[in-house]
Amino acid sequence: MQDRPGSAFIPARAETAGRIAAMSFALEFPDSEVRRVAAEGDTLRVEFSAAAVHGPGAARGWLPGVVATLSESAWTGELAHAVGRLADGSLHVGGTRVARPALPGTQGGEIALALRFANGTVLAAHGATLTLTLAADARFAEDLSC
Repeated sequence: MQDRPGSAFIPARAETAGRIAAMSFALEFPDSEVRRVAAEGDTLRVEFSAAAVHGPGAARGWLPGVVATLSESAWTGELAHAVGRLADGSLHVGGTRVARPALPGTQGGEIALALRFANGTVLAAHGATLTLTLAADARFAEDLSC
């Protein structure tokens, strides 16, 4: 992610580098950017190039290197076209909507994930466990726009 007007990088503190779990984030699907979606057996991986998040102190911004892994999954939608900006998305766990899942974090149970991309592609998936991970070298870029 490159510096751009209206954003600032906040690197993880040295004592949390490699242990980003010490910092709390909440994933927000709309406006997140997806690098690629890949299937490996019954595991679906959604790799974000820039995940829209709410970070420390409720600051809104972006994190690169976020991966959502859905295990024991089945899905509909064209994976090859599931790239770019998300227009909308939803996560339901056991029938209950989770508006902003914790990052990093794991949700278990009856998982339903729906992603609608700005290019019109819709990906709908269900599975047993959703794990959200973050690259150890990820840096939070706070949104400073008005």
